[in-house]
Amino acid sequence: MQKFVFLLVLSSMVALAAPSAFEEYRSRMLTGQVETIDAPPQVIEAAVEAPASGRLALLRADPSGHFRADARMNGRPVPVLVDTGATYVAIDQTTARQLGIVPGMADYRHRVQTANGETRAALASIARLQLGPIELRDVEALVTQDGTLPVTLLGMSFLSRLSKFEIADGRLTLRQ
Repeated sequence: MQKFVFLLVLSSMVALAAPSAFEEYRSRMLTGQVETIDAPPQVIEAAVEAPASGRLALLRADPSGHFRADARMNGRPVPVLVDTGATYVAIDQTTARQLGIVPGMADYRHRVQTANGETRAALASIARLQLGPIELRDVEALVTQDGTLPVTLLGMSFLSRLSKFEIADGRLTLRQ
């Protein structure tokens, strides 16, 4: 049952992301813009507040309405796409290896559906994940097979541990 729910949640996440990705690609084709593999990383507007009120990071939406940023995972920079529909932070095998996370083949026992088709994923833990002044330890993540994710997803395993996150006026406010 748990696998079914997990697959259902991940399938929903992919289904929600696919139309916006298609629209962005279509608009680029119609306007004649050059397609690039990686979007330029977003600069995080960060303001550290008094310790009593927590740490704050602000992200502006990119032209397609997505929130992208450069996070640090286990001390290494990793471009991410904030995805409130993703249950977990999701990284591919190459990124996982760069972070010192190397699941064994037997760990890839969870079937997941992505925009690139079905794949297997392994549950893992990111020792330290930073986004601007926000820092969390031991964040659960899914490691997917290479080629199944075009970008690292910053999902609810990170977002749900914040005291607040909110989208308003084209900005995402994250508070620890």
